[in-house]
Amino acid sequence: MPIFDKTRLATASTGIFFSLALLLSIGVAGFSYYSVRDFEERAVWVQHTHTVLNVLEEAHSTLRDTVSSSRGFVLSGNDEYRGNFEAGVRQLNSLMHELRGLMRDNPEQMKRLVATEDLVAQRLLMARKLLEISPDAAQPRLLEGKALSDEIRANFLEMKGAENALLATRSHETASSADVTILTVLGGSLLSIVLLVVVYRKLRREMFRRVEAQQRAQAYSDEIEDLYNNAPCGYHSVDETDKKIIKINDTELKWLGFTREQVVGRMTHADLLAPDSAERYLKELLPQFLLKREINGVDLNYRRADGTIFTALVNATAVVNRESGRLISRTVMYDISDRKRSEEEIEALNADLKRQALHLHSVNKELESFSYSVSHDLRAPLRAISGYAMILEEDYAEAIDEKGREQLQVIRRNVRKMDELINDLLKLAKSTTGELTLERFSMEDIVEQVISGLKRENPSVEFELAQLDGVVANRGLITQVWENLLSNAVKFSSKNEHPLVRVTMQVSEDEIVYGVHDNGVGFDMRYAHKLFGTFQRLHRQEEYAGTGIGLALVQRIVIRHTGRVWAESKPKEGASFYFSLPRKGLAPTMVEPQ
Repeated sequence: MPIFDKTRLATASTGIFFSLALLLSIGVAGFSYYSVRDFEERAVWVQHTHTVLNVLEEAHSTLRDTVSSSRGFVLSGNDEYRGNFEAGVRQLNSLMHELRGLMRDNPEQMKRLVATEDLVAQRLLMARKLLEISPDAAQPRLLEGKALSDEIRANFLEMKGAENALLATRSHETASSADVTILTVLGGSLLSIVLLVVVYRKLRREMFRRVEAQQRAQAYSDEIEDLYNNAPCGYHSVDETDKKIIKINDTELKWLGFTREQVVGRMTHADLLAPDSAERYLKELLPQFLLKREINGVDLNYRRADGTIFTALVNATAVVNRESGRLISRTVMYDISDRKRSEEEIEALNADLKRQALHLHSVNKELESFSYSVSHDLRAPLRAISGYAMILEEDYAEAIDEKGREQLQVIRRNVRKMDELINDLLKLAKSTTGELTLERFSMEDIVEQVISGLKRENPSVEFELAQLDGVVANRGLITQVWENLLSNAVKFSSKNEHPLVRVTMQVSEDEIVYGVHDNGVGFDMRYAHKLFGTFQRLHRQEEYAGTGIGLALVQRIVIRHTGRVWAESKPKEGASFYFSLPRKGLAPTMVEPQ
C-alpha cells in the first residue's frame, strides 16, 4: 500500500477513535447530569417521606397531648390545661392541614387521612365537652373516648406503615440510582480514559509514521533526483518565456563539459548546439515545437565546452507549470556518437559487401562458364579418344597384339576415370551455386532407393536401415549426400568377409543427426581433417578407387543446409560418418569454392 494511503487510513482511524472518546465523554457527562438530577429528585421524595412520617408522629403525639390536657383539666381544674388544650387543637389543625399538603400526591394516604381527620374531630369534640361541664360530672366520662383513640391510633399506624413502605422503596431506588450513576460514571470515565490512551498512542504512532513517511518520501525524492542526475540519457528543462535552461542533469553536464552554474539561468538550448544544428533548431525545429509542443527522434549536433562535437538523439515535450502557468519544455537526449560511427562502419561494410557480392557473382559466372567448358569442351576429346580406342580394338584386332590391346584397355579405363572426375567436379560446382529449392520429403524413401541400387552391384553387402524422419531440404542435393556416404561405406567394407552397412538417426531439440556406419578398414583420426578436402585421400588409388571429391561434396551440401558433418573411426574397426539437418526452419548458406 502506498505511504500516503497508509497515512490517510491511520489519520481516519485516529479521528474515529477521538470522535468515539469525545462522544463517550459527552454521553457520560449527560448521563451523569441526568443521574444526579434523578438522584436529587429521589432524595427529595425520600426526604418528603421522612417529613410525612415526622408530621404523622407529631400529629398523633399532639392529639394525645391535647386529649391529655382535657383530662388534666378535669382532674385538677387548672385552667392552664385548658389553654394547653386550645393550643394543641390549633397545632393539630395545622399539622393535619400540613399532612393534606404532603399527601396530596398519594390518593390512598389521602383517604386514610380524611378518615383520620373525621375521627380526630370526633375525639376533640368529646374532649372539648369534658371542658364544658363540671369536673365532677366529667370524671365518669374520662374513659368514653378510649375506643375512638384506639381507632385513631390504628389509622396513624396504618399511614405510618404505608409511608415506611414507600420510604423503603424510595430509599432502595435512590441507592440503586446512586450505584448505577457511580458505575456508569466510573465505567464511562474508564472507557473514556482507555479511548484517550488509544487516541494518544495512535497520535504518537501517527506522528512517528508521518516522520517515517517524510523520511521515506525524502529518500524517494533523493533517489529520483539521483536517478535523474545519473540517468544514461541527458535531461534539461527550459522556461520557454525567456528560453533559459532552468534544470539540467549531471549526465548532460558531463557530456557537455560545463558546470551547472555555467548553464542554469544563463544559457539557452540553442547555446549548447553546434552552429549548423543551432540554425536548424531556431529556424525549423523551435517553431514546430511551439506549434505541436513536441519533438521526436531528431538528431542534433552539440558542442562541448572544449569545442568538440557529439551527436545526440533529441525528444522534447512541453508542459504548463501548475504554479506559475508558464510553458516549460522538457528535453531528453541520447548520445548516439557511437551509433553514428557504427552506422558509418555498417555503410562501409555494406559497400564492401556489395563489391564482394559483385565479385562473387562474377566468380559464379566464371564457374558456370568453366562448368560449361568442362561439360562440352573437355568431354568432346574424351569421347573422341574413347571412340578411336574402341575402333582400334574392334577393327584392327588382328593387327594388334596382346600388349597393344591391354594398352587400349588402359586408355579406355583412364577415359572413364576422367569422365567420372568431370562429373564429380560438375556436381561440386553445382552444389554451391544456384537457388536452394526446399521441399518436405521422406528421407527413408531416398535411402532405400540408394541402397537398392548399391545392392544390385554389391549383393554381398548387408544393409540395416533404421526408421528415418522426413525433413525439409533440397531433395536432389540430399540424395547426392546419401549416394556418396553409402557408396563409400560399401567401398571401404568390401574387403570384409561379411560387409555390413548401418543407417541410424538421432533426434534432439534442434537437429536431426543421420549416421552411416560400416565395418570396413576405418582410418586414423589424426588425419580426419583431410577427409572433407577436395582431392584428399587417406588410401591409395590402387586400393580403393575414387576421385577424392565425394566427401567434399557432402560437406558443402550439408553446410549449405545449415547443418554439420563429421566422422569417427579407428583403423580396421570401421568408420561412422554423421551429418545433421535443423529441425525448425532452414537458413541456407552459400559455401565458398575451395
